[in-house]
Amino acid sequence: MFETLFSYPGVLRRHREGPLAAERAGYLEGLVAQGAARATVLRRANSCLWIARELQRWPREHRFRAAEVEALAAAWAAGRVAGGQAGAPRWPREQFRFAAFDFLKGLGRLIPPPAPPPGRYDAQLEEFIAAQRQGPWSSPATCENRRWHLRRFLTYLEQQGCALARLTAEHLDAYLAHTAQTWSRVSLRSVASALRPWLRHGEAQGWVRPGLADALLVPRIYRHAGLPLGPTWDQVGRLIAEVHGDGPLPLRDRAILLLLAIYGFRSGEVRRLRLDDLDWRRGRLRIVRSKSGRPDTLPLDPAVGNALARYLRHGRPESESRTLFLTVRAPFRPLSTGALYHVVQHRLPPAPAPRKGRGPHALRHACARRLVDAGLSLKAVGDHLGHRSPDATRLYAKVDLAALRRVALEDLGGLT
Repeated sequence: MFETLFSYPGVLRRHREGPLAAERAGYLEGLVAQGAARATVLRRANSCLWIARELQRWPREHRFRAAEVEALAAAWAAGRVAGGQAGAPRWPREQFRFAAFDFLKGLGRLIPPPAPPPGRYDAQLEEFIAAQRQGPWSSPATCENRRWHLRRFLTYLEQQGCALARLTAEHLDAYLAHTAQTWSRVSLRSVASALRPWLRHGEAQGWVRPGLADALLVPRIYRHAGLPLGPTWDQVGRLIAEVHGDGPLPLRDRAILLLLAIYGFRSGEVRRLRLDDLDWRRGRLRIVRSKSGRPDTLPLDPAVGNALARYLRHGRPESESRTLFLTVRAPFRPLSTGALYHVVQHRLPPAPAPRKGRGPHALRHACARRLVDAGLSLKAVGDHLGHRSPDATRLYAKVDLAALRRVALEDLGGLT
């Protein structure tokens, strides 16, 4: 392994004859197999050699805690700065710390961080989530969202020293006031959507006082406050047209943007696409809906199919992963929620605050409005978007009605 990285005899001898040579070579071979860039492997090789020498000062059975690894990283960074190899200690320390944790973990000489202590009400929370999963919260994404909100609320109660049995309406008001400092009205309504069924369940189980669910005050959401935001269809067309080039990044991003705009897919539906979901022979695309978990088979649009084919042939890195869209830099892995948001957000033109409607869901809204404007029925639009209820689709009709109302007012204004 070292022979492929180093050409100078002295450097090669230093790495080959240093301590833990076999372990270091195996670790570097694993990085290469993951597709890591040569510069990354060279940097890790130097870090691992320094770590291997440092390990000689410790007993063989010693396993390192996180604080000890931090101390090693600080010493490494200080040496790099003192030797003129780095201008500031931050990035050498960050890079070394990542390599040290990874290498020591592979050697079995890292003490894993302790698991967070179980919450006081974890058992009750999981019981509640399991009950809701059989009813209105059938989507895993909804369950995870509600669990996050409830954990946040229960953590707040712990910090305030308040047990569930002593919970009052004043505590609920205080929590909403605390959350409202940084959250919008719509977000606060999401909090209430998690808390109200939790409080009703707790009341039925005798965990909380009766009447708290009805005492929960929720801010009013004004009639058009929840209308979908996002670019117009013309803006979407310009956005996609500007993504051109033969590099891995534009090829991947163009395919993603077309999926979001033409099919109105949700972020998770795009991120979960796999190579097996593309049926090239029949010209079909398989997908699992995020909210219902229902599989759908859709016709493969020619423009989308061409973009996907170009990405697979010339843009997608070689990887054992069956996930369709991967990062463009090694180690290659499926896209995160934030990465997919960035694909859309940074390509949209600047907009004044508040900066809403600038992620993947904005293209879903644009797709829906385009279909409504084209005269399709709400049923057809809902089927295209994968809605389970016509009420979800009716929201986009409000957008169209708002536009019609503006036109009517302008015409009437000429008659008075």
